[in-house]
Formats: sequence, structure tokens, C-alpha cells
Amino acid sequence: MDYLKRSEELFDMTVEFRRHLHQIPEISLELPETTGYIIEQLTKMGYQPERCGGGVVVTVGKPGGKTVLLRGDVDALPMREESGLPFASVCDRAHTCGHDMHGAMLLTAAKMLKENEAALEGMVKLMFQPGEETFMGAKAMIKDGLLENPRPDVALGYHVTSGQMPLGLFIYNGKGTMMNSSDNFKIVIHGVGSHGAYPDSGVDPINIAAHVIIGLESVIAREIQSTQSSVLTIGKVAAGDAGNIIPDKAEMYGTLRCDSNEQRAFILKRLSEVTESIAKTYRGSAEVIITSGTPPLICDPEAVETFISYMRELNVPNQAEYPDMHAASSEDMAVILSEIPGAYMFLSAGFTDGRETYNQHHPKVVFNEEVMKVGPAYLAHCASRWLEEHK
Repeated sequence: MDYLKRSEELFDMTVEFRRHLHQIPEISLELPETTGYIIEQLTKMGYQPERCGGGVVVTVGKPGGKTVLLRGDVDALPMREESGLPFASVCDRAHTCGHDMHGAMLLTAAKMLKENEAALEGMVKLMFQPGEETFMGAKAMIKDGLLENPRPDVALGYHVTSGQMPLGLFIYNGKGTMMNSSDNFKIVIHGVGSHGAYPDSGVDPINIAAHVIIGLESVIAREIQSTQSSVLTIGKVAAGDAGNIIPDKAEMYGTLRCDSNEQRAFILKRLSEVTESIAKTYRGSAEVIITSGTPPLICDPEAVETFISYMRELNVPNQAEYPDMHAASSEDMAVILSEIPGAYMFLSAGFTDGRETYNQHHPKVVFNEEVMKVGPAYLAHCASRWLEEHK
């Protein structure tokens, strides 16, 4: 099958998928409307969808051979949309990261693969994943059996990206870390409350929090090699009810990003050591709670080169490559790629004609739907070709 030609023929259907998903944004692991719609569409195509860890899984092809895993995340963000689009979300959740496009492209890829099922030289497993933004979805699906019956031999996923970038551009890294790890954490500092005029009769958790922030910044500045990439941010501090009362507790919320598993393990260890020792120094106590986390995204070099070679086979207009991408942001696909080899890439869904060029997670972001002529073709073609060459 000419997947690019067929994808272009199905473009209106893909747009319909995308706009419907865009109008029913849901967050984290609870996506009842989203998964219900996906199951409805897959059933119409002849699949027997199965729920898995809050998401949806289907398989297509011939059992007994190799298996390719295709992944699309479908959760949204807890924010209002201000795009002005006629199909914009009207609730307090929005697809401002483009996951609605991922779901739509994977649905169209599923349709094409079903149409071409007899020619497939193995199995393709398609996962519609919840909870990417919370770094919980991949783990939940794996726990629920995603990588079993059959176990995939290789994985592939794409993410659309907005901004001022031309269509046809794809971005990848087959040589090292593509995206940093992410660990979100909460620090609870316990002190002793007192009157603001008599601080000596209490233990000030706010004072301890201030010293903890400086101490953690020193870990990054003085204990990490300058050639390594790491970011530790405290984004929220909450304590007290009045200016003349020392509270008995302070809470801090932050995120840690690292470009290697070794660096991640070291800083997480120091996070607890520094926090607890500073709290003890000032007569308080503290606990560090990791609320969510995902490892650095490291693609398999062979899988990256192989899938890129298949992508080059398609006559995509203005196709261009940007290799060796490295970002401090994080991606839940890293959990999948820590279990099985695979590749993850970005597809430009931006504009170069003066239209809005806001980036992902901005309330006014607009994505170029023309990328959905290509995305489904890449997914289906790469899966089919990999199975052909890995019988």
C-alpha cells in the first residue's frame, strides 16, 4: 500500500478525528469520553479494542512473528484554551500540547493498517496512552500488560511541535539523550509555630525553606559537572496564614530534570540529604516525597536510523531533518524506551506564513493540521517496513 497517498485521501477523516478529540479534552488517567470515542472508531474499523491502564490497545497483523508498538498519547492539560478556533475547548481543560493530533493520526494509521492487514509480515500493536502530562500513563499501561501478549520488539512514537517551523521537518536524536528525566517532588518542612514577635519560642519552617532552596541550588552549581545538563526548580512555596504568625509547617513543590540516569540518581539522593540536614540544623525536620517521575528519553540508535530510512522512502513535500536534538523538557515515552528499543521523533506542525506561532502549553497555541497528511503515513509505513525486514 502507498501509505502516503492513502493518508492524504483520508485527511478529512483525520481532521474530523482530531477536532472531535480536541473538543473533549480530559486529563491524567481518567479519559472516559476520549477512550470511548477511540474505542468506537476502532470498532467501526473492525478492531476489538481492549482497555489497558486507562488507555486503549489494539493489534493488527499476523501472530507468531515480530511486533511493532506504535504509541500515541491522548491526554490534555488543565488550562483554558484561547486559540479562537471554532472547535476550541470551552472547559478548563485543553489540548494545548497536540495530543489530540497524536490520537487522530494513530486512528488513521490503524485504519490503513487494517486495510492492509493481509500484507503485514507480523503484528502491530497500537497504544492510545493517557497520563503523559502527569508521567503516569506509560507505567499504568505497562503494569496492566501493555508489553505482554505479544511483547513488542521495537517501539515508535511521534510528537507534533508548534512554533515557527516549516512543515516536512522531523527532529530526532539517535546518539544520546533526547529529552531529560523529570521528577516532580514535594518537600514538607516541620517546625514549631509561635507568635511572630517571639521567633525564639518556635522553629520557623519558612526560614528553613529559604535555606533549603539555596542549598539545593548549590548542589546544581557546585556538585554537577558543567558539561552536564540538570535543572532543579522550586515552583511553589506554601506556608502560613498571617504575617505575624510563624506556622508549624511549610510545603515546597519542585521539579528536577537530568540528562542521564546516573545524574538523576545522584541528585535525587542529594535532594533528600541536603533538605533533611538543613532542616535538622535549624531544629526542624523535613521529608521529601517524589510525586511522579520519568527517566531520560534515550532512543535506540539502530531503531532511529532504521525508521528514518523508512521515512525517507516517502515522497513527503519539503521533507527535512534536524538531528541530535536535546531538550530539558521530558516525555513519558521514556518509560517505554527504557523497556524495549525504539525511536521517538518530533514532526513540525508549525507555520512560516505569519500566523500565530505560540509554543506548546500556551493557551493561544495553534497547530498546523496539514502535518496529519504525513503523520499517519509515517506510522503505518514504518511499522510495515520494519516487519518486512525483521521476519
